[in-house]
Amino acid sequence: MSDEIRVNRPQQPMQGGMQQQPMMRQDAPMMEDGGKKGSKLPWIILAVVVVIIVVVGVLFRNKLFKGTGGEVLGTTTNTMEYQAVFLTNGQVYFGQISNTESNYVTLKDIYYLQVGPQQGSGADVSQSQQSISLVKLGNELHGPEDEMHISRSQILFYEDLKKDGSVVKAIDAYKTNPSGAPIQ
Repeated sequence: MSDEIRVNRPQQPMQGGMQQQPMMRQDAPMMEDGGKKGSKLPWIILAVVVVIIVVVGVLFRNKLFKGTGGEVLGTTTNTMEYQAVFLTNGQVYFGQISNTESNYVTLKDIYYLQVGPQQGSGADVSQSQQSISLVKLGNELHGPEDEMHISRSQILFYEDLKKDGSVVKAIDAYKTNPSGAPIQ
């Protein structure tokens, strides 16, 4: 017997007098619609695997993607140094960050910038300049404590401040002479 696979179908003549037999596996049973039995099974398995991966990803997204996405604060913050914390409302606070793993980040020893008009003298009265001063939190009328608990979702980003930067120098100057007046 030859090595050809024979199917119980009538052979169709081809051009040139040669006959060709269709290639078909004999062990694959045919369905009524002409498709092979079980051809949908790989797609069902693939769909189930994709659904499982999505469910696991949603359930464990915080552990899988720790430190990315919406989490701007990591555990590498040096709490002995000062940071500038930029909030979604445009306000910037300077202080020492702690409790970074909680939903509310703690900021202590807080300062903020206050912009006020500077009165001009002489011919420059029409062009008023603005003065920027650093204010210690707690000296306001309502007398808040020198500690804030800020929602992580309200923090855009933070920056570590250099020890020789203007803000840290102004904070150090305030600590040597805490008169309560804004620092220019």
